[in-house]
Amino acid sequence: MRNRNAYFTVEAALVLPVVIGAILFVIYMMLFQYDRCLLEQDIGGIALWGSIVEASDTAELEQKVQTRISELYRGKYVAWRMTKLDASVGRNRFCANGAGQLTFPVPGWNFWSADNMWGTAASYEYSRLSPVTFIRLCHRFGEEAGR
Repeated sequence: MRNRNAYFTVEAALVLPVVIGAILFVIYMMLFQYDRCLLEQDIGGIALWGSIVEASDTAELEQKVQTRISELYRGKYVAWRMTKLDASVGRNRFCANGAGQLTFPVPGWNFWSADNMWGTAASYEYSRLSPVTFIRLCHRFGEEAGR
């Protein structure tokens, strides 16, 4: 019987779990980034919508905003859950805030924090523009551009 060296088998047994773990980690990071981008898009859209929606008073605006937030489709987030989603109006400024958490799949491998969560938050703020102010700005722009 011939003596065969088995060092390739031992190296493969050591390297293969590391490679598979690295690939799974990269996939999970991509899911996290995808959900983070969706959160940024949703919060930015709500903030922009809230800055241009017409309302007679602040109470009506807040009611419309709460309706819009409750209708937001949350099933598009792949791997995390929303922890915060709210909006506020103050001093003619519209602010939308959101946050989410992703549970890390393997306990003990999360080197960045003690708990097993990754989280991120997004915040956008826009000035509300009344139609009168917008028309005045357009006229002022027309005068400046005509010079």
